[in-house]
Amino acid sequence: MRRVSAMVIALFAIAALCLAHADNAATLPIQTSSSWPALLLDLGGESMATAGKADAIQVIQGAASTQEAGISLRADNSEVTVLHPGFGSWKVDFRFPLTAAPPATAYRFWARWRQGGEPDVCVQTFEIWAGPDADHLQQRATYQLKPKGWESAWISSQSLVSLKADDKLIEIRDSGAGHDAKVFDAFLLAPPLATLPVNGTVENPAVLLELGKSPVFAGMAAQPGLRVLAGGAQAGPGAESLLTETDEVQVFHQGFGAWQADFRFQLDPSIKPGRYRFFARYKSGGEVSQVTQRFVVKAGASPEQMANRAELTTLNNTPWEYQWLQAEDMLTLLPGDRWLEINNSGQADGAKVFDGFVLKMDAGIGNWMSAEQARARNRFLALTQPVSNPKRYLYVLDGKGENDKLLFAGLASAQAKTQYAQLPVSYLIGEQAETLANRLNISQFPAAVISDDHHTLLGVLSRPKSETEVVQFLAEPEKAGGMPTPTVAVADKATTMQHGMPAAWLVGGVQDGLAGMSVAGLDSESVLRPNPGQAYLSLQMMGGEMKTWQPAQPQLDGSVDILKSTPHAYGWSRGTGYAQLYLHTGQATQAWLHLTQSGIKTAVWLDGKTLEVVDDPRPPAGWGTAGERIKTLLKGLKTEGLTATAVAEQHETPRMAKLELAPGWHSLLLKLAMQHDEGQRFFFKALFTDSQGQAINGLQTQLDDPTVNPALNRIASQIRPLIRVDAPANLPHPGDRIKLKLDMRWHPILEQTRLPAPLPRFKAKLLLRLLDYNGKQIGQREVHDLFPGQVEIDFDRIELPGYYAVYPSLHAEDGQLIMNYPADGFSVVAGAAEQKQRLADKKLWNNDYYALADGDKSFSQTGDYFSWLQRMGIFNSYGSYPGFDAQYRAKWEQAKQSGLQVFADSAGDSHWLNDKPEDGRRFIDAAAGYSRYFKSSNEIDIRHEPEWQKLREPAHWLERAKSEYQRIHQARKDGHYVGGSLVRPAEGDWFKQVLQLGLDRYQDAWDVHAYPQKSPRFGQPLGNGETEDERGVLAVYAGLGKKNTLPFWLGETGAKAMHGFSGRRWQAEQVAKMIAWVNSRRDYLGLAFCIAHEYDQAYGRIWDYSMGHKPGEAALYTAGALIDGLPYQAVDTRDAAIQAAKFGSTFMVWRDDAAVSEWPLRLDPGKTWVMVDVVGNNQALTVDATSGNANIPISASPVYVLPKTDYERLTRN
Repeated sequence: MRRVSAMVIALFAIAALCLAHADNAATLPIQTSSSWPALLLDLGGESMATAGKADAIQVIQGAASTQEAGISLRADNSEVTVLHPGFGSWKVDFRFPLTAAPPATAYRFWARWRQGGEPDVCVQTFEIWAGPDADHLQQRATYQLKPKGWESAWISSQSLVSLKADDKLIEIRDSGAGHDAKVFDAFLLAPPLATLPVNGTVENPAVLLELGKSPVFAGMAAQPGLRVLAGGAQAGPGAESLLTETDEVQVFHQGFGAWQADFRFQLDPSIKPGRYRFFARYKSGGEVSQVTQRFVVKAGASPEQMANRAELTTLNNTPWEYQWLQAEDMLTLLPGDRWLEINNSGQADGAKVFDGFVLKMDAGIGNWMSAEQARARNRFLALTQPVSNPKRYLYVLDGKGENDKLLFAGLASAQAKTQYAQLPVSYLIGEQAETLANRLNISQFPAAVISDDHHTLLGVLSRPKSETEVVQFLAEPEKAGGMPTPTVAVADKATTMQHGMPAAWLVGGVQDGLAGMSVAGLDSESVLRPNPGQAYLSLQMMGGEMKTWQPAQPQLDGSVDILKSTPHAYGWSRGTGYAQLYLHTGQATQAWLHLTQSGIKTAVWLDGKTLEVVDDPRPPAGWGTAGERIKTLLKGLKTEGLTATAVAEQHETPRMAKLELAPGWHSLLLKLAMQHDEGQRFFFKALFTDSQGQAINGLQTQLDDPTVNPALNRIASQIRPLIRVDAPANLPHPGDRIKLKLDMRWHPILEQTRLPAPLPRFKAKLLLRLLDYNGKQIGQREVHDLFPGQVEIDFDRIELPGYYAVYPSLHAEDGQLIMNYPADGFSVVAGAAEQKQRLADKKLWNNDYYALADGDKSFSQTGDYFSWLQRMGIFNSYGSYPGFDAQYRAKWEQAKQSGLQVFADSAGDSHWLNDKPEDGRRFIDAAAGYSRYFKSSNEIDIRHEPEWQKLREPAHWLERAKSEYQRIHQARKDGHYVGGSLVRPAEGDWFKQVLQLGLDRYQDAWDVHAYPQKSPRFGQPLGNGETEDERGVLAVYAGLGKKNTLPFWLGETGAKAMHGFSGRRWQAEQVAKMIAWVNSRRDYLGLAFCIAHEYDQAYGRIWDYSMGHKPGEAALYTAGALIDGLPYQAVDTRDAAIQAAKFGSTFMVWRDDAAVSEWPLRLDPGKTWVMVDVVGNNQALTVDATSGNANIPISASPVYVLPKTDYERLTRN
């Protein structure tokens, strides 16, 4: 095969990125204004989009030239590409003739480009020349700017460059190293005012708080719309030194850590009271995830009278690059404020460098507050202080009203001061206070509001009668405060169905994958009763977002949109959406629901019961086949964010379901699965007819649930219940008494970290139904209390292993429904002694790369992660914490003493950790006393970001692997090193290059990752494509004419509930099949389920491959106990749709399709046999004495058959 040159590869990269770069380039890094026009020095045949900015941006088209041999130039629509074979250093010039004289002032310079080569060694030198013509150019400035690799970005200079009124030509001369190509989009010259994050006006100026000895703006003439104030800085706790430069302040600390700095400014009297947005401009080192900066802002009439006004946070996601960063919250300036202090704290590496701050008034506070009233508020705010991990929060809603003197006197009293050590304060005024008051139905100002740390409203106080009452409220808000009546919510009115169609449907529940809302819990659709405006989490293959259920009216052709335009491609992942309708009939009615849709599969629930959906033999006229004909091959995103190709499924034909409607209200829910490309319409049509096919008239329909209390439902729908069993790791043993602890409050998740207002409490009845995996009710309990809140409820002992679902619902005291919640649950597991005994043969691991830091986070008590590994019988953790941090040494000791096997990790998701050989040796020497297993960088083959390229350089990577491998085997004779993990080793050339250098000489095994979408089959690969799993590794070997001799780990995998139409049921089935598969493979040493232990709701991230509290957890224990590590024996079923195998004495079987059948299995009638379902529930199995056969019911859900004595041995305690 002909080798493709690096130059050609670079050209492919350039072409692939062109569209994205063209889109991004239109976003300029400045605030544009006709008051300070900027010069855009554009390249390529087409100008950047600057529509509507002609008076603020002068666009000058330029051209490139070079005198160097071997360099070629190519001008495209929006950029100029400068090509050079391989690595080297070369020059190129860009000339821009000005069409109008530029304002004679100072400008900041930006260059936007991308290029090949390691950024640290490819710093570019840009010389700025200008003059009246080509013969009289003068060098005005020189800048050293570092590229971002193949990511186009605007990179700015720190100092300014001056232009003159007679300049008619600007020339930019670039020189510096690169690899294969440099691609230039444009350059930019903008006055300093354009670099501020906001524009001000004369009426509402921006306030710039500058730092430095002689900062830029302080030396400029006054500008309309801008107030400039210079300030000073002082090193705070943890800071080792502080240096004030010309236009910045540098605060130093050796290495990574936390330290503080204080900045103080005297305010101009012209700065008006009000709510201000806050911006900070700074840069620092350190891992982005760990360098959030906190700014406590104080203000007052004098330095001695300053009080807290806001606690703000920002995050700079570009290490060592300046950014203007806006805080989410705002700060308040009161009448009489003349001083401002900003205290910074937070972690960084080496230094924090501050350039300045900007304040921009969002809203004034009116003229009702006198100076004395402001001083009263300031006295109170001066007592407040930052609080770590508070359990309660105080909100003060300020505004014009009565008794404000008593309220603030009480808040500022000596008795109140002690409360603020544990009670953080948010002071709200103006629109912000009014908005919160409206949400809480508070009509009087000012008011004090206290909530707990889960946004539960504990009490409200307004118009206090004494200071003592205020102090009592701070101490006991539930007793001394009141609870506002929930805001009245008016449900929509029912409408009469005409021509077989309702006036509207309620649509929502949009998710990636086939599972839909059943990701939330077992059979979630059976209790789903949404209302308009109700929020839900819409999960995607990568991340998610909060959305709401919305009304959708039928169009003229009867179609109803779930999505007018799909936001991304669902080709690989598939996607789901729902349509809900509440129906009322005055008499018993039999109806047929006819359905067609643009997707691939439909399911229907009536009053929580699944209906049979069949082909419609006589669909309504004109329906035909739904939707557009999609392509044969479709694209989509996988878990890792990589694209994947899928074969298009057949469109679903028109369907129908029979509805038996008793008199009264009914809930009808449609689930629709699709496989659309991006930008397609996702819709359905529905027609209600009688048995003769005539359209029905007269049924009443509405979108609000008519059975619920709407006001309380709006509160209760924001509760996110947590349910725990009083047992180690939430895993009771058979015979344990079941005591449930329920936290019926709101809890944060990644997509919803806060609520706009606390939730008022109300009296209600909590009803709990406890069901086994087959839907049989085990018990029911109820408790009356205030909600949101926490309660404990006892159930009877449970004698059988298995999964048990807990369905909570809230009801008004008169019995009216308030809210149904998805199932939570727990696994009852038997013993693990036998698994511990055969640990050397077991292949089942749990994967958590940060287990020592966050393994316990979703459990209720410290140490439960290790307890979970032990009770589950897994005993193996694929991951610990990157590096060997001394703070986790005690956990390493505990793991060792408990007989747990834990992988040591030299890098994790870091591109720099332990990359120096001496650091790597120290790490290995420390970890070798606790583990024989070692791994390195996670998913190294797909790390394409610029910062990873130094580590990924093939020769460098080989040296690192060699150093780690040799040190590990010196430290331990039984050392085992898997190096960096691989996702798509056969995609691209990276793995090929390192393999050519001999990487396999420094590996004990290959660590591959895959999250299979389809059920595994014995004798076949597990991953999703030819470039993944062992196939990707072996393909690269084959391409090199070599043969692999190393075994494999499936070091990170998961049963993603999204992939199965039944969600968490599919996940449980997939878990068992994957464990069977890995135990059938001699070339695989193990399989590690990613964060299988994690309880998603408690951790705060809803990742569909976690299994804590879900049926998959019980399936994990069951397969681990009954088959993992036992000798595998293939079974020929003579039926491609049936998979079966023996593991020791355990026979395991399942169907690979949707059918249900029986499997005749010959057994010894002299033995007692048991059949165990996928989650561990066992039952006696009858063997026919004559034939010796037992008929095993089989489906997609695996079952196990084994002698009772062996079952008892394998599950003994």
